[in-house]
Amino acid sequence: MSSSLSVLGKLIKFGYEPDVVTMSTLIKGFFVEGKATEAAKCFRYMTAAGCRPDVITYNTLVDYFCKVRNTGAAIELLEKIEEEFGKPNIVTFNIIIDHLCKNGLFVKALDIFSAMNSQDIVPDVVTYNSLIHGACRIGQWKEAKRLLNEMIGQKITPNVITFNVLIDKLCKDESVADAMELFSKMRSRGIVPDVVTYNSLIHGVCKLGKWKVAARLLREMVGHKLTPSVPTFNILIDAVCKEGLFYDAMVLFLEMISQGIVPDVVTYTSLIHGACILGQWKEATRLLNEMAGRKLLPDVRTFNVMIDALCKEGMVEDAQGVVESMVHRGIKPTIVTYNTLLDGYCLRGDIEEAEKVFDIIRGNGCETNVFPYNTLINGYCKKERIGDALRLFRELCSKGLNPNVVTYNTLIGGLCKVGRTQDAHELLKKMQASSQLPDCQTYAILLDGLFKNGELEKAMALFKEMEEKKLHLTIVIYTILIGGMCKAGNVSTAKNLFSGLSDKGLQPNVWTYNVMIEGLLRGGVVDEALILLREMGEKSCCPDSCTYNLMIRGLIHNNETSRVVQLVDEMTKKGFSADVSTISLFVDLVSKGELDPSLQPLAGKCA
Repeated sequence: MSSSLSVLGKLIKFGYEPDVVTMSTLIKGFFVEGKATEAAKCFRYMTAAGCRPDVITYNTLVDYFCKVRNTGAAIELLEKIEEEFGKPNIVTFNIIIDHLCKNGLFVKALDIFSAMNSQDIVPDVVTYNSLIHGACRIGQWKEAKRLLNEMIGQKITPNVITFNVLIDKLCKDESVADAMELFSKMRSRGIVPDVVTYNSLIHGVCKLGKWKVAARLLREMVGHKLTPSVPTFNILIDAVCKEGLFYDAMVLFLEMISQGIVPDVVTYTSLIHGACILGQWKEATRLLNEMAGRKLLPDVRTFNVMIDALCKEGMVEDAQGVVESMVHRGIKPTIVTYNTLLDGYCLRGDIEEAEKVFDIIRGNGCETNVFPYNTLINGYCKKERIGDALRLFRELCSKGLNPNVVTYNTLIGGLCKVGRTQDAHELLKKMQASSQLPDCQTYAILLDGLFKNGELEKAMALFKEMEEKKLHLTIVIYTILIGGMCKAGNVSTAKNLFSGLSDKGLQPNVWTYNVMIEGLLRGGVVDEALILLREMGEKSCCPDSCTYNLMIRGLIHNNETSRVVQLVDEMTKKGFSADVSTISLFVDLVSKGELDPSLQPLAGKCA
């Protein structure tokens, strides 16, 4: 294209007069190659030579201005077309509407659509597809449905793109049942789904953990002679790996290769993640080496996946080795990499090593992110080093960073843990005064802290404040409240709160039952505790290991030894075993010679 103008100049010398088709083609060619200056020269040359641009020429210019996001210039050209030709064609409007919708300017797109209708220009499937996509992009699902119905009402047949846009939106919103219903309607209209359709559905069902449904869709897709793409397999392999089904993922991987589909970095990263979840470190390393054999370079996400898995298993030194391997390969660790390593050391309680990682983050200029601060603050709080946690909080604020709800919740919990509930309350007030509003978890942490520190009046005052503010009081809040009442010896109040949960539209969970059962046993109300235990099974809230251990210890403390034997048998049949507290109780009673003779045979089971 660079020599096209000079060639054109020579042709003109020989008497050739450029026509609008030639010039429009040249202009489009320059734009395609990214040579806007040359295209502008060509347009000026065209008009100077008396070659009048037509609608196609202007559409090329409109398309260019839309691509460079100069909406104002595109609309000015639209007005110029109206002046010169009476009205633009459907293509002009479609270009502008599509651009506006892709850039989230849906309302402006509707204005252009109205202007188009006012000029009696009949919209086509392309127009409606752009508008439906625009509505979906900004979450206006009702408007998207209205446009679909309007489109059908005007006898404009939706195509596969129309349905793909709608199905994709529904799947992203986890409304997979509605997406599947639309999928059925699509096929009933004789519209054949394509790879994009299936990819959206597979992604949608995988997000809900229904990988078997996704696998069925994959088989159906192949049965319809559609070749799955790399993303198709990647979506499914990733979902299966996250379910802990690594070997099923490997079967899919082999199927992918057998179909001649070449795996990419994303494929291998998902498989390595799957291997790491199961602790299959040798397999993860083998896959990493296989990647190298395929000339695929692992990216930062590949390494982050391995580092995260190792840290969660407490293998932080190995994770540190992976970071060093990253650097050796020329891959720069990100803030996610270092924060994962930082969290790994904090989880293990190795604060000194965590501080070293934090210093590396500082050295790399990544401390502008609040997440490393939150991680180390949490580490300090778990070690009850609240002074260090507050020092880091002050440093965070001094750097102009905004503490988020996690920062405040962690510190409030840490202060409560060391008995500094007044300071925790003051921090809540500071949080409320800032732009960061407390959430339900914030109040739950403080409420629990007040009860655990024996500050019943302050806890009840806080609960009253929550009610007055009309906060959404969840089952977590009520469970903490019931537990607090039980510990304060107000079992009757706790019982009333528990029995009133259904009136508040709340369903007690295992934790709620365990708290209430423990309170009843402490209060010596054994029969009511046993009734609740049976009620759990009837209400599909199955007792867990904690429930049985609480019951066994409570029955022993209440001298209900005859009931212990039956309960221990029930517990073992369900695959549960005695916890540390129950074992310690049995050991203590045996050592003191106070274990009831009828429980002697159970000592071996529980010890």
